[in-house]
Formats: sequence, C-alpha cells, structure tokens
Amino acid sequence: MLPEKLIRRQLKAALITTALLALPLGLLPVLLRILPLAHAAPRVPLAVWLVLGVAPYPALLAIGVWYVRRAERNETDTAAGAPAEHP
Repeated sequence: MLPEKLIRRQLKAALITTALLALPLGLLPVLLRILPLAHAAPRVPLAVWLVLGVAPYPALLAIGVWYVRRAERNETDTAAGAPAEHP
C-alpha cells in the first residue's frame, strides 16, 4: 500500500510542477506578441531581454526547490510510515 501512495503523491507533485512551469512559459509568446504594441519602441528590446533572460529564472529556481523538498518529504513520510498528508 505504501509504494502506491508514494507514487500517487509524487505524481501529484510532478503534475503541479509541470503546470506551474508550463503556464508562465507557455504564455511568453503571447506576451511577446502584445509587447511591441505598447508604443514604447526604444524600450522593446530591453523589455524582451528582461522577459526572456531574467524573469523566468527565479521562478524556475523556486519551483525546482519546492519540488525537490516535496519529493524528499514524500519519501521520508513513506519510509517512516506516516499516513498524514501535508498541505
């Protein structure tokens, strides 16, 4: 019973992580399509560099840290036999 519970919890964490990564990164093309219409022609290249080169990395790091901690906690709880689900 415990391995199935671990697999379910890991799958849930993986799906949440995938959604958190796919949504913002999937919306980048929409943002870049709208961005040139802002009538700020001199600042558009800087804005594009900031959106593509700087903005995604803190979010990627935070999501990655969350996922690793969640996975380790799931494994620790399963190894200890703790049935309680963490929020």
